[in-house]
Amino acid sequence: MVTELKSALSYQETFVPGKRNAVAVLHNFLDAGVFANYVMYEKDNEVRIAGNELAKVSVSKTSICFEGLGESSSQPVSDPFKQIGELLGSLSIKNWTAYGYVAFDMAGFYSSYSKAMDQPLLYFLVPETELRFTAEGVQVKSTNSLPQIRELLSINSQLPDYVPVSLAEDFADCENYSHRIERLIEAIQNDKLHKAIISRSKKLIGDLDVLGTYAVGAKANNSARSYCLTIENVRAVGFSPEILMQVSKDGFVVTNPLAATRPRGQSREEDVRFNDELFTDAKEVKEHALSIWLAQSEMSSFCLPETVRVFDFMEVKKYRCVQHLSSRAGGQLKPGNTLWDALKVLFPGITVSGIDKQTALDWIDRLEDEPRGIYAGGIGWVDSNGESDLAIAIRSVYQYGHEIYLNAGAGIVAESVPGNEYIESVNKMNTMLTNLVLHS
Repeated sequence: MVTELKSALSYQETFVPGKRNAVAVLHNFLDAGVFANYVMYEKDNEVRIAGNELAKVSVSKTSICFEGLGESSSQPVSDPFKQIGELLGSLSIKNWTAYGYVAFDMAGFYSSYSKAMDQPLLYFLVPETELRFTAEGVQVKSTNSLPQIRELLSINSQLPDYVPVSLAEDFADCENYSHRIERLIEAIQNDKLHKAIISRSKKLIGDLDVLGTYAVGAKANNSARSYCLTIENVRAVGFSPEILMQVSKDGFVVTNPLAATRPRGQSREEDVRFNDELFTDAKEVKEHALSIWLAQSEMSSFCLPETVRVFDFMEVKKYRCVQHLSSRAGGQLKPGNTLWDALKVLFPGITVSGIDKQTALDWIDRLEDEPRGIYAGGIGWVDSNGESDLAIAIRSVYQYGHEIYLNAGAGIVAESVPGNEYIESVNKMNTMLTNLVLHS
């Protein structure tokens, strides 16, 4: 049963002109003790910071919980994406945006995938304060004191000189990972499935400096979306190259599969050679073609079929450590469908699960030892207008309690070579491995 809040609420709003460093502003808010839980999310030329919780929704292994404005409710999990959509849709808060994450482990509610982390599998907060940074200034929405926010925005402070820890791959798990890849290749060659993404993780004990890691990583990495968050005992920092789902106000949905990977070259000539291999290597072309084919098929299930199309086909996207083939698929939602109907089909992304998706999830469950947690899930926002922007949570670092995780994977098809796939995962993990900042 959905609890409907009766008390309507509006944000106070103001605009503070002048370009500001969003990371430095967040540091000031945290230093002043204004924010506890927060999400920072960057796309294109806009950075958003959402601080503290006016309302929150979360999903555990057995229940869905809501808290906000003096109300709370709990209900058994049945169709969690639909239930979360209904709960957020019942909010009597004008023009809300909810920020948070969807763990990969949410796939277990819709497939045979059986692993799940102990922390909430989904968590979205509707913030007390939201800051949107553009080149022109900062748009402020808050239920708190606007003068205090203006004062914190006026502070012209410098970030600390963050120093990353020295970490490197030791290749200790190469044999184990290669063995798992061999098992999967055999299954693919026996027509059990077409493709699956098998990941590996690196775990360490420590205290992740979220803002420090973001600041260092932002200097080194380019990305389609970047983010950092602290939500209770969950933290994440990442520079994702891939968009899981964008939904516009008029209901147009876009997903952006990246499949086929080559490293960046040490010289311009080597980089061009790796670029060209994306188009001449049969394994890479096949991997990408299968992914965009399935993306179209998925879109047609919740969009008007005649509106579904592929655009920007097989572009090369270059990032610090790797380069990928990229295509986008888009379509117009069918009447009556919402972003949650789209997410239910698109999640988890094809390029972090496989083809066919249900069979791939079964093999991921068999071959990976631990739950993925947020890795390969989604981080971003949804709002009261039906808009959404969710990045696939890859090229990221996560902290759950005292444990820090880095994860990376590779797309396996019949033509895969286990040693090459391991090196691909190493190149991907290096996005964050060389940029970690820890509290001493």
